[in-house]
Amino acid sequence: MKPTVQKTIIGPRRTETHVVSRRSALRYSGLAALGLVSRAALAQTGEKTTEIPRSSAKPSQQMQERMEQSRAFAERMRNAESMEERLQIMNEQMAWQRQQAVEGLKEQLRVSDQEWAVLKPRIQAVYDLVHPAPRPMGKTEAPRTEAELRSRELRELLQDQKAPPDQIKARLTALRAAKERAVQQLVNTRQGLRQLLTLRQEALLVLNGLLD
Repeated sequence: MKPTVQKTIIGPRRTETHVVSRRSALRYSGLAALGLVSRAALAQTGEKTTEIPRSSAKPSQQMQERMEQSRAFAERMRNAESMEERLQIMNEQMAWQRQQAVEGLKEQLRVSDQEWAVLKPRIQAVYDLVHPAPRPMGKTEAPRTEAELRSRELRELLQDQKAPPDQIKARLTALRAAKERAVQQLVNTRQGLRQLLTLRQEALLVLNGLLD
């Protein structure tokens, strides 16, 4: 009798265990399916967010002109037949680059052509004082400023080991005075420019190193 009772008890337990296993399997498979869908959605979202938008904006006319001029200088340099010709091209390119540095400020300051006609000479004057033009390559020129002239005079005097102290002192004093006048000239030129600017424009030129 005991074996029969054991069979009737064990049977339902096995059936119940089988039912639970099937439900669990269905639940887990559903979660797995949801997981796959979620990962696919995230992958699609990630692809969209990491996609780099392509800009269709074209370079401005001024930028195109600068690029064309740069290519023209490079082409002339390749075709140059002598060192003198190459030096001449390099000097022209440096002068052009200085001009472009000033012209580029017009866009930053957001001024009209009429306003730029008034501002440009003053900006150019400050620019030349802050960034003196380099000497042309391959040429030796006379001093361009009073400070350069006084520096040369003092340097030449110091080449004489027997130069009298009073002469050294006189030329040193002249050099210092010339430098002080140059500093004052820059101060006055900056002040004249500053009076024509808005606060925003003044801040932009400070960032560009033309104003202090």
